[in-house]
Amino acid sequence: MQLFNKRGILICMLIFSLITSSIAILPNQILLQSKAQFLNANEARIKAVAVKSTEPPEGAVINISVIVTPGDGRVFVSTIPYTQIDMQGSAQLAALTACDVLGLDFMKYDFFFTIEADSPIVGGPSAGGVMTVATISALKNLSIREDVYMTGMIYPDGFVGPVGGIPYKLKAAAEYGAKIFLIPKGQRVVTVEETVEEKKGPFIFISKKSKPVDLYEYGKELGVKVIEVEKIEDALLYYTNYTIVKSQQKTNLSKYSNLLIQLAERMKRDTSDLYSTVKATGAKLEKADEFISKGDESYKRGYYYTATSQYFTAKIELRYLYYTHTIKDDDDLEAEFGRIANEINSTKEFLSSYKDLGIESLQLFGAAQERITLAENYLYRARTSDDFEESLRYLAFSKERIESARVWLSLLETIKEDIPIKSEDLQRRAQFYLSQAESMVVYASQIGGYPGLIDDAQNSIDISRRQLEEGFYAGSAISAIDGITKASLSIELINVDENSIKSKVISANNSARIAIGEVEKVVTPVLPVAYLEYADTAENPVLKLSYYKLSERLAKLMLSLSRAFPESRIVKVELNYPHEITPTPKSTPPTMPDISKIKPEVPKLPEIEKYIPAFEAYLAIVLIISTAYLLRNVRRK
Repeated sequence: MQLFNKRGILICMLIFSLITSSIAILPNQILLQSKAQFLNANEARIKAVAVKSTEPPEGAVINISVIVTPGDGRVFVSTIPYTQIDMQGSAQLAALTACDVLGLDFMKYDFFFTIEADSPIVGGPSAGGVMTVATISALKNLSIREDVYMTGMIYPDGFVGPVGGIPYKLKAAAEYGAKIFLIPKGQRVVTVEETVEEKKGPFIFISKKSKPVDLYEYGKELGVKVIEVEKIEDALLYYTNYTIVKSQQKTNLSKYSNLLIQLAERMKRDTSDLYSTVKATGAKLEKADEFISKGDESYKRGYYYTATSQYFTAKIELRYLYYTHTIKDDDDLEAEFGRIANEINSTKEFLSSYKDLGIESLQLFGAAQERITLAENYLYRARTSDDFEESLRYLAFSKERIESARVWLSLLETIKEDIPIKSEDLQRRAQFYLSQAESMVVYASQIGGYPGLIDDAQNSIDISRRQLEEGFYAGSAISAIDGITKASLSIELINVDENSIKSKVISANNSARIAIGEVEKVVTPVLPVAYLEYADTAENPVLKLSYYKLSERLAKLMLSLSRAFPESRIVKVELNYPHEITPTPKSTPPTMPDISKIKPEVPKLPEIEKYIPAFEAYLAIVLIISTAYLLRNVRRK
């Protein structure tokens, strides 16, 4: 008995040792086996550069992996160690942008990002470009070169944006064997700050001096070729030797004149009727005359939606003047509140009566739902304002928003046949876009996006959420897309100069026309065309960008709902590396610390094995069962 107990103890110790050695590999084993459970999954691995959160700062190389599977538009991010929220936003934006540039429906995929660093890194969007390259590579199953590195944030339109800390990152990449280092266009020359010590008698005076650093020359010292890239397609070419070829079919706006002219004529007629009524009161009509004159000019030039918008602005002014002459006290004001509320409710009842829309009717109902929600918001402001004149102004906006909703609904009779959409599909789309808009606003706020556009995006989100609650799914989707567009644009305007904005306007114009050219093969995209025309006539470049991008996104919404998403082609290119690049004269580089005193020692991260047999896991289970059985017998004896 005693001998058996000793043997039992020895056997238990041996089994425990085997179990311990087997269990030691289980974390990686389980991780890799969970990956094996993905169906039809593609994975891409890439190295990115970042800045360590140390003092002084140092460059670091991090490992990023992305797994893409069939799914429904979800993005999962795991960071080791934990990074700031903008890494989450970068991953989400990378997935969206990758699908956009490839012409794929984002909502057909799920994305799983893993970011691994050997030490905490400074949060920032500078890995956005690299993550987008990796996502495109996973979607298209492309091989990624290991000697190419990149830094640069990604804009939602596929442009690569400026970042900081490039000298640190370049040095870290060189130590990891980089031969090519891609940087955002315009950042070849950056400014660094060096610490200067000057001794005067017993005192040492420390100051900082700024000096320009040519990253191309610095790269040559490190044995790395530094290349500026403007778009993600350029970066993809260096990483994979593949480039993206997009459809070039564009639309001819003149074919939509018969539809848009109906909007303009309806609005012009209503403006004329109200003008006659207000004129009889003796009110001064200079402002209204100015907008009407602009509308007439746009109408003559064939810009019918622009004319509609200008007549609408004139109507708001006329309605306000009408109210100032007909509403004399609080009782009159309360009575008008009631009339406007009744009109809103009757219009909402009509909009709610249509449960199953089609692709073409969706855009008309969406435009009307969005406008009736705005009318409700303006009525609330009018009711809650302490200023009588301000109440009249908000009331005029509310009344005319109702009228503009009816103008859009007047085009329903032009639809001959339509592609039906299930209400639950549209609801899901609206929920998805609202979630994306909310995430984009958080991300834009985190990285210092343009505040005015962020505020506008938040307003669109509030409208979208309210429409979603009321079952106005078409309007909710359109408002959310407007929020995404404005939040995205607030990011794109970070550190962008005038020349870059011009380039973006040209690109956005082209992209919108191509998207419309694709969707018009299936349905008539009157709302995207209307916004495209408005962008064409806008003078403000930011307004142009906003409406071009909104036009494109709405066209893509219609494409995705019609299941007719056109996919871009990727083409292999024999890459000849460009010669030396001249610095961009007008670039405004970020200020960097002194790179001459940086000597980072970056240990290489261990590569994760592609496959570890599951034998050890099974052995551990068998040994555990055997141990339990043996101990049970020992206790019995």
